[in-house]
Amino acid sequence: MDFLDPRRKRSHTIRLITGYVLVSIAIGLATIILVYAAYGYGINTKTGEIIQNGIVFVSSKPTGAELYLNGQDQNATTGRRLVLEAGNYTLTLKKSGYRDWQRQFTLDEHSIARYTYPLLFPVKPRVTNLMAFSSMPPLMTETPDQHWLLVQAPSAGLDSVNFDEFDTTNLTKPSVNLSLPAGLLSGDDKDTASLVALEWSSDNSHLLLRHDFSGSNEFILFDRAHPSDSINLNKQLKTDPSQVALRNKKSNQFYFYDAASQSLTSVSTSQTSLPTPFLKQVLAFKSYGSNTIVYATAKDAPTGKVEVRIWDNGQTYLLDTVQTGDHYLIDTAQYQGTSYFVSGSDTDPNINIYKDPLSYLKNSTIGKAVPTLAINQVGSTNLSFSTKARFIEVENGQQFGVYDFETQQVYQYKLATPPTSPLVWMDGQRLIGDTDGNVFVTDYDSTNQQSLTPTVDMTGGLFSADYNHLLTIQPTSTNVFELVNVDLRAGTDLPKQ
Repeated sequence: MDFLDPRRKRSHTIRLITGYVLVSIAIGLATIILVYAAYGYGINTKTGEIIQNGIVFVSSKPTGAELYLNGQDQNATTGRRLVLEAGNYTLTLKKSGYRDWQRQFTLDEHSIARYTYPLLFPVKPRVTNLMAFSSMPPLMTETPDQHWLLVQAPSAGLDSVNFDEFDTTNLTKPSVNLSLPAGLLSGDDKDTASLVALEWSSDNSHLLLRHDFSGSNEFILFDRAHPSDSINLNKQLKTDPSQVALRNKKSNQFYFYDAASQSLTSVSTSQTSLPTPFLKQVLAFKSYGSNTIVYATAKDAPTGKVEVRIWDNGQTYLLDTVQTGDHYLIDTAQYQGTSYFVSGSDTDPNINIYKDPLSYLKNSTIGKAVPTLAINQVGSTNLSFSTKARFIEVENGQQFGVYDFETQQVYQYKLATPPTSPLVWMDGQRLIGDTDGNVFVTDYDSTNQQSLTPTVDMTGGLFSADYNHLLTIQPTSTNVFELVNVDLRAGTDLPKQ
């Protein structure tokens, strides 16, 4: 029998081993090809040469936008991964009913570029009226989760303060009236007094307000969910702070700052008197979390200079020394688990950015951190982190400087038209404001500038959480001011009526 023949058995074994080897080689080659393809390598089918490619991820809101590269239709829509030869490109996104979105970029060999943030605006937004007011509403704000919009109703004074609350998830629902408790506010000049929204707590219910009156001010904690539980912090703690900030975004913890004594105090609503200050000789401050503060102080600083320090869990560290000014541009935030601190003044030539300086300062005998980079922009008076803190922008009128913590790129540009007031972050990638009486939006690097709709809101407006709706105030020819819903959908994305 064949299986008993040693020669046939040996030949069969050789064929099996050869087959296994060839299969292993094929698997190995396929794996290498896939790995190299994943890293962007390709083959020119005409010349046989190996091409070193890059990878581009493209998404958009709304989805389904057509992709064009250097003017050529790619026969693909957003939500795709593109493997492209290294080079310079112009990416254009198009969708019926929407304005084009465009960006120029350079793709390096083996690099990955992500354009997952594009937002397409409608060519002609659909505008519907939500509520009419006899005069400009003095205050409009929304909760951090963008669920609840509060609009202060105009009145003859502050004897009765009422808010209309709108549910941005269903703007067809009638608004709900919310009122501050009678007697909560101080002062006799009700006609000239005003309320300023400072910040919301993380529970989306409590709003810190500043009441300006008679050349003075006081601070109110408004409870949106239970208005009758709102409190006057000045009256409760029997003090008159110059500035109040939420501690760790909690509704029962605060930092009280007194400009006269330049002191900073940590306070809670359970207390009935003011504790001893924990920081003195403070000129300006910004807090992060429950135990970190970056602040400016003239203590121990050279003439004409101010020290910027970090207070961390009871210990202080010298971060920077800047020129004395009227505005100190100091702040801190975290991006992808890394802490960033910013330091500068309106008279200093540079705004310094530091990456995780505490880890260095706590283990250094030098006593001063080294900035990661500096944005050169003299005279800046505004500074802010974007949502989720990927970007930081400094602003001086029409001049902007933006740093991208992810790509480590700096963008500096000048807007053609000055905004009515400083631009604010619309989301994680765009800035919004009012220019020439219209809602103005621009990407972080000044690309894709849009003029959307008329407005008298200097901040441009506020958005629903899905960014399908822009809420802003528009004037009419009859001296009536209307809160409007600007639908940012178009074409087939609009709901059927």
